[in-house]
Amino acid sequence: MVTAIVAGVWLIVVGGPFWPIVSGLFLLAFAALLRPRFDRLKPLLKNSYRVEPADAPTLHAIIGRIAERLDTPRPDVVLITFGWSAGVVTVGPRPRRVLFLGVRLLLALRPQEVVALLGHELGHLRYADTRRVLLTAPARNTFGRLSELIRPPSVSPWELGPSIQLAGLLIWQLTGGVLSWLLFATHLAINAVSARDQRTVELRADDLAARAAGTAAVLRLLDVTAAIPSPAGYVQRHVPKGEAATRWRRMLQSVQERESAGAAARRQLSIRTEASFFASHPAPGRRHQWLTTRPAHGAAVSVGEAEAAILEQELKPYAEALHRTMLKEIVHD
Repeated sequence: MVTAIVAGVWLIVVGGPFWPIVSGLFLLAFAALLRPRFDRLKPLLKNSYRVEPADAPTLHAIIGRIAERLDTPRPDVVLITFGWSAGVVTVGPRPRRVLFLGVRLLLALRPQEVVALLGHELGHLRYADTRRVLLTAPARNTFGRLSELIRPPSVSPWELGPSIQLAGLLIWQLTGGVLSWLLFATHLAINAVSARDQRTVELRADDLAARAAGTAAVLRLLDVTAAIPSPAGYVQRHVPKGEAATRWRRMLQSVQERESAGAAARRQLSIRTEASFFASHPAPGRRHQWLTTRPAHGAAVSVGEAEAAILEQELKPYAEALHRTMLKEIVHD
C-alpha cells in the first residue's frame, strides 16, 4: 500500500502529461483498496444496547473477576444484542475492545455456563493479535474485493437481443468472469490458511474458559452451542408481559434437560455438518472432544445463587425489550 502511494504520487508529480498521471491515479486507487478497514462502534449500537457498569453492576463485576483470574484485558464496551451468539470485536484506529452478548443465549445458560461463556470471550482478548490481524487484512480481503469489483453482471446476454452490446457483454462475461473466479479462488485459498489460526485461538479460549468456570461448565456450554438453533423455537412472543425473562429461561432449561440424552448425537452431528476448511470455529463436537483430552479444571470464578438472581434481574430489561420487538413485528405484519 505504501509503495503504491509513493509510486502514484511520483508519477503524478514527475511524470508526463497524461499516461503517467493516469497510472498514478490507478496506483492511488489500488492503495485505497488495500487500506486497512476499521470496524466502528456506531453501526454496532444500531442493533444492541450498551451496558454501563451502573446498568448491570453484577455482570461487570463477574467480567472483572474473570479478567483478573485469567490475566486478560477487560472489554471497553459491553453490548447486549437480541441474538443467540456472543463475541468480541476491536473497533476504531485506537483499538477499543467490544464484548457483545446475545440475551437469548444468556437466558439459555446456567450461571456457571455464563462464566464459561465470558471466560471464552475474554480469552479471545488475550490471544487476539490486533496488529497481526490488521497487517494480514489486505491479503485476506483484497482478492475478494477485486473479484467483486470486476465480476460481470448476472443478466443473461440473450435478453438484450442481437446487437453489438450482446457481443461485448458475452466477451466481458467470458473474460471478466474467468478472472473474477480466479481472484475469488485465491481469496478462498488465503482465507482457508488463515482460518486454521482462528480455530486454534478458539481452542485456546476454551482452555481459558475451563480455567475460569471449570471444565464441566464449558462442556455443558458446548452442548448448548451444538443444540442451537433447536432451542430457538422456544423463545416466542406467547408469554405474559413482564415475565419474558423468567418464562423463557424456565422453558429453555427444561428443554435442555429433556434433550440431554441426545447431546452426544448432536455433538457428532455437528462434527459432520460444521466441519470446513473455511470455518473460523471448530465444530462444537470437535471442541468438546478436544477439551475432554485436556486436564480437568475446577472453577476459579463461581456465581452463587444470590448473585445469579441479581444477574437475572439485570438481564430482564433486555429480555422485555426483545419481547416488545416481537410484539411490534406482529403489528407491522
